Amino acid sequence: MLPLYVNVSGKRIVVFGGGGVAERKICQILDTDGAGGEKVKVEVYSNDFTPRIEEMRAKGEIQCFRCDLWNQNLEELIKGAFLILICTDDETLNTRILKEAAKFDVLVNYRDEGDAFMSAVVNKGGFLIAVSTAGKGPAMARYMRKKISALIGDKEEKMLLIQSHLRGYLKEKFKEEKRRSEILNGVLSDPECWAALDAPVEVAEELIVKIVGDRYA
Repeated sequence: MLPLYVNVSGKRIVVFGGGGVAERKICQILDTDGAGGEKVKVEVYSNDFTPRIEEMRAKGEIQCFRCDLWNQNLEELIKGAFLILICTDDETLNTRILKEAAKFDVLVNYRDEGDAFMSAVVNKGGFLIAVSTAGKGPAMARYMRKKISALIGDKEEKMLLIQSHLRGYLKEKFKEEKRRSEILNGVLSDPECWAALDAPVEVAEELIVKIVGDRYA
């Protein structure tokens, strides 16, 4: 598998099923949808929906269509979708949806039979980190997500912000990308730079810029 981050802003995502699995995946899509730009378009088709899905519908975050999928024209529902999530509790129905999806150029998320997989995701402090075991151990993926999330604290969040600003600052001073990269890596390895992060972020940034000027530039 090739891990990729996909911008789903403005994309149409069709979800078949309105239970707990669908709820978890919809929440992940909404939580990681990039700020700004066009909102992702999530359509959910099911006989029933969890209270959380109903709540998302009421807020206008998604659209819900109550229906019996056995009596629906699945081709019409799938046509034009960027991604479909197959989440019903009817295995025969799921297989039928999977076969219909094969007729279209659409990504499919359905166990290990699809071609798009949703990992356990850390979305914290400006970091977006996906953890996958390729289906071998979902519980282990969730465990590792918690471990990784615990490593991202206030200092890491501040450093990410400062590194972003430093890149712009260094581009004005150094034409060579290699040199800029060396300085940014040096900052990350410098205990004095990390100690500066005990101060508020604006003060920390001034201290780190001074360190860069004195020591690296």
